[in-house]
Amino acid sequence: MNLAIDKPNTKTRGLLAHLRKVVPRRGLSPAEAKLIAERQAATLLRHANIEKPAVDESVITDLPFLAVTHRPGFPTSGMATQTDTGWVIVLRAEETKARQRFSLAHELKHVLDDPFIEWLYPTKSGYSPEDRAERICDYFAACLLMPRMWIKRDWASGGIQDIARLARRYRVSQVAMAVRLAELKLLPPTPRCAGTNRTGER
Repeated sequence: MNLAIDKPNTKTRGLLAHLRKVVPRRGLSPAEAKLIAERQAATLLRHANIEKPAVDESVITDLPFLAVTHRPGFPTSGMATQTDTGWVIVLRAEETKARQRFSLAHELKHVLDDPFIEWLYPTKSGYSPEDRAERICDYFAACLLMPRMWIKRDWASGGIQDIARLARRYRVSQVAMAVRLAELKLLPPTPRCAGTNRTGER
């Protein structure tokens, strides 16, 4: 597949190594995997000096080891591919901006996990390594675009308890926001929230 990119790429820099450094060299439990994903997301936001919503895509697109391209008719929501000079994330151009943002963050987690993927997510509770990887990539995307403390602050102190309003504020889909609120125990889980396991659902 010919992967033309939107900008020139450069060699991997220290930030990628720093984000990967928090991953222990062993298989992770679901709780550990979520903790690490949230820590990586928080580190990336601190690096970009982002302290309030909405998180701009430049927090990812400006990473020195990464290039992003949008392809009409691409068969999946997103895909991350390693090249000789770094990484390329390809997004389906026809999808909504909110969905592309979530897919972009989801695929970044695949990039972060790449060196460890063979053993990082062993089969657990009936979920295959592939299933677990997809779920934790969704969780990372949610942590990056909808950080726990920001959501809780808006929900409680800010009094914003409307899903549609929060989704607009964070520039995510209403489905993604509903799932995040359920994850944070601010809303009861719904069947759709419980069953979400891939970027395409958000």
